Amino acid sequence: MGILVGWGTASASWKPPMHATFFQKVIICAIAGFFAAALLEWGKMFVTGADDALNKGYKHTAPGGTLKARP
Repeated sequence: MGILVGWGTASASWKPPMHATFFQKVIICAIAGFFAAALLEWGKMFVTGADDALNKGYKHTAPGGTLKARP
């Protein structure tokens, strides 16, 4: 039975949608976790690249070398 025929009528052949098994849920969660981790890594790389691009002209050392505390 199709959607147009079986859903609106009192059909004896109507069955509720099948639920995912535990193994299918584990696979779905693993895929979702992979995409979440990939999105986080992409965000870190994007922020690092944007920070380097904005501060490229300001990253220099002092002319006297490293600053040391006097005793």
